[in-house]
Amino acid sequence: MKAIWKRETQGYFYSPVGYVFLGVFLAVSSVLFYLDILNTHSGDLPAFIMHISNLWMLLCPILTMRLLAEERQKKTDQLLLTSPVSLPGIVIGKYLAAVTVLLILSAFSLTYAGIVAMYGTVYPAELAVNYLGFILMGCAFAAMDLFLSGCASNPVTAAAMAFGANFLLWMLDQLELGIRAEWIGETLKFISLYHRNEPFLMGQLSFASAFYDLAFIAIFLMLTIYRLDRRRNGSGMLAAIRTRRLARKEDAEENETEAPRDRTSGNEPTKRLSGMHGSTSVFIASAVAVSLILLSVAANSLEKRNGWRADYSFNSITTHSDTTRELLKDLQHDVHIWALFRKGYEDAPLLELLDRYAAENHRITWEQADPAMNPELITRFSGTLDAPEENGLIVYCEDTDRWRLLKPTDYVSYSFDLDAGEMIYSGLIYERSISKAIWSVTRDRIPQVVIVQGHQERDADTVESFKTLLELNRYEVVFQDLGDRDYTPDPRDLLVFFSPQQDLTDEEAEKVTAFARAGGSFLFTRDYFVSMDRMPHFETLLRYFGFHCLDGLVYADAKEPDTYYQNQLTWLYPDMCYTVDITGDLMASGMTAVFMPNTTAFETPSTDEQYSDNALTVFPVLQSSGTSHLGTKNGETGPFALALQARRVNGNGVSRAFITGNSEMLYDAEILNSTNSPQLLIRAMEFLLDLDASDLDTMEREAIRPSITLGNVRMGTVLITALPAAVLLAALLVLARRRRR
Repeated sequence: MKAIWKRETQGYFYSPVGYVFLGVFLAVSSVLFYLDILNTHSGDLPAFIMHISNLWMLLCPILTMRLLAEERQKKTDQLLLTSPVSLPGIVIGKYLAAVTVLLILSAFSLTYAGIVAMYGTVYPAELAVNYLGFILMGCAFAAMDLFLSGCASNPVTAAAMAFGANFLLWMLDQLELGIRAEWIGETLKFISLYHRNEPFLMGQLSFASAFYDLAFIAIFLMLTIYRLDRRRNGSGMLAAIRTRRLARKEDAEENETEAPRDRTSGNEPTKRLSGMHGSTSVFIASAVAVSLILLSVAANSLEKRNGWRADYSFNSITTHSDTTRELLKDLQHDVHIWALFRKGYEDAPLLELLDRYAAENHRITWEQADPAMNPELITRFSGTLDAPEENGLIVYCEDTDRWRLLKPTDYVSYSFDLDAGEMIYSGLIYERSISKAIWSVTRDRIPQVVIVQGHQERDADTVESFKTLLELNRYEVVFQDLGDRDYTPDPRDLLVFFSPQQDLTDEEAEKVTAFARAGGSFLFTRDYFVSMDRMPHFETLLRYFGFHCLDGLVYADAKEPDTYYQNQLTWLYPDMCYTVDITGDLMASGMTAVFMPNTTAFETPSTDEQYSDNALTVFPVLQSSGTSHLGTKNGETGPFALALQARRVNGNGVSRAFITGNSEMLYDAEILNSTNSPQLLIRAMEFLLDLDASDLDTMEREAIRPSITLGNVRMGTVLITALPAAVLLAALLVLARRRRR
């Protein structure tokens, strides 16, 4: 076997075949690298490796066409088949020679990764997984094409047959996208070499896919051995038949009457042994092939069920955090998820992440559903406020009969670009959104948000966007008049006061006081035109939580343009302050863009005040800049607290409150759509209702790979041009020298 491997490997470089294979592959790869990487200054190596992986289909026939077909064309196959080397040794030796050239090519292609490393960032673990899939895919094509070389009578026919078979595999992979019969589609997906390479390209080390590639290689090597065995035995039988005919002719001339019986008896053992040998070979080859297929099916099923894929992607996009594991560990209800993707348009990392959820806890199940083919599903989960969207998720708990709809925009986070004045795409939050949706649908009770009316607050039409946002996040929102004698606030709910301009009555004040002492929580807004002088009950309620209102508008310093919008000094971009309960994860994710037009302020709680009342803690959430001022230019200078959170401990529980000096930031549709106010509001709601969703906040993942910082592409262009040129030069030197001999 070693001698055959050495001879065939040398043969690649003593003939044009090896140089053509290397040169064409590297030339096409260099063009793709220029278009994918250098021209766009991208650092996305996996996308480039995906493109060059498709070259195996086109070029592996060149690598294997002469290995067996040329032996047959030159009539040297009989000498090879009767050599002392066993058939497995012959096949494996030739196959290893092809793999050697393939590995040499892979080593050359690492030059492209080196160029990216020179000017950008390369992730070694991810690159290793990418290349493992790249090499296994090439080896699988080489094994199949070697078998076809053994079936052909000349190298040209072998190359044509191999290319046809490779193209058929690609066509089957495309056909799978259009087949509606699920079992046929799953079968085609199972046998597809391209589908098996997808996990490696995502940086996922898939043991099942690696095993399948190895099984694919083993099956075709066995088929090649069986093919050569049949040819060798067939050649032996032909020789025996020719010998028999010659003997009959000689016997006829000598008139030997018993010769036919003797000759027949002499040849029958040869036929019988050959037939027995062929049947045994077929049985063994079939048994091994079926065993490998069954083992591959089992490996695929076990890997998916147990989440055995190792995530080496640059952003660890499919890796669960400890927070999610704790959530799933304590899950008490079954949850089913529909992924609304059309075939061929799936978000592969998202679906892989869903597999991880299902593997972590078998109460989680999921399936892919084409929205166009499942109108009943879309109708079932459509409401007056929202409806499922293509490429979104439906997260449903049958026990609670609640669901959450996740849209494609829920998978990403945004930050506010002050220079551009708009929200920009900043990261991926697949895990955060899915975990919160699971948590939301499995809660035992839906929180109720009560918007208080009857005191000249913002009316229902004005706060419609606020109401809609909360309902989209599965909060129940109702409007209630505190003056209704039949109504008593439930301490488990939240009371919302949208800038009331009329004071509470004595009876209402008693209700609210009892609500607070029982552990009830509040959300307050106050606008600059609201005077507290005429609302003693309401002011007392605010002071209960340590909120002391300041009169007048807050003005930004004209010398700090980043703190206000255009020329409007009272339209502020406040600074977000760190708090564990509300802003911690927002600041970590860069979601700090909040806009407050015409805002008023509150006294910033002092340290002495905090220590004087051990039952109360108050923290600023938003504040103005240090150069801002209150009222006129000569007024008090900042920073001023523009939003506060408070927690008061009493004998019956903990009462929480949140207040902001501007109500528009919570209900104005334009502000909600263009800033991080929705995220701030949802965090505030979770804090006020003492929900644990804030604990589910996981770190967002990088969405975009770092670009290469290549000032010009000249150096990179020289390097990628040098690769195929070096192969061409080596071919000229070696082949010219051999020709002179």
